[in-house]
Amino acid sequence: MNNANPKNQLSFKGFIPAIIIGLVVVASLSCFYTVDTGERGVVLRFGKLINVVGEGLNFKVPAMDDVKIMSVRDQNLTIKTEVSSSDIQTIAVEVSLVYSLNPNEVGKVFQTYGMNIENTLIRPTLSEKINAVIADYPIETFVEKRAEISSRINTAFAEQVAGNGIIVKSLLITNHDFSDDFNKAIEDKKIAEQGALTAKFTLERMKLEAEAQKVKQASLSPMVLQEMAINKWDGKMPQYFSGGQLPFITINLSIIFYSNKSGGFICHS
Repeated sequence: MNNANPKNQLSFKGFIPAIIIGLVVVASLSCFYTVDTGERGVVLRFGKLINVVGEGLNFKVPAMDDVKIMSVRDQNLTIKTEVSSSDIQTIAVEVSLVYSLNPNEVGKVFQTYGMNIENTLIRPTLSEKINAVIADYPIETFVEKRAEISSRINTAFAEQVAGNGIIVKSLLITNHDFSDDFNKAIEDKKIAEQGALTAKFTLERMKLEAEAQKVKQASLSPMVLQEMAINKWDGKMPQYFSGGQLPFITINLSIIFYSNKSGGFICHS
């Protein structure tokens, strides 16, 4: 005996089309995906690369296709590392890199390096080039040659990764620091150089003063010396002396001194 209510059966049967329609809608929505500006979609079917799609709305087969989104926008990377100069001095450097993936080689990049190209290719290659280039320069020329060193690292790195789908936009050494021992040696050298310059200046000044004194002494004739002595005399005779000529002044009788209106002495021989 069938006790099922005909109304309930009809009600259940009415849900079936709705369920089917819902499943179709969900499946349809999962077939479409959007690739944003500055990105590429790597389409994998059962794990195998079948296509690379550009920006916009794209279609995929549900349960069969998987899409990996990769950026082709400019990427900024900063690397901090310690390297050795040609004279085996340690330099801590900070290098700033701007790069992007070549939009036409995204599939190749994915097949070779997957989604982690920064750690598998870019960082180790850049570190290698930084070490190799800086090793050509002694530490004392590093500051003066920093722009040249940056340019050489840029060129070497760009050439290395060009065949791997990487476009290098810029590369600069943005900061550096020397070891404490080297900084102290530089400071000691500056102090020593300053001391040497001061000593040289003092010696030159003493030589000039000595030369000036020689010229002055050579220009003082007996007549000039006698006039200088008279100008310094206060007009008082010594109270006592131990005999002999009067001290400090010898008067040449051939010279006559008389006072002018200004109170000075004018001499005529």
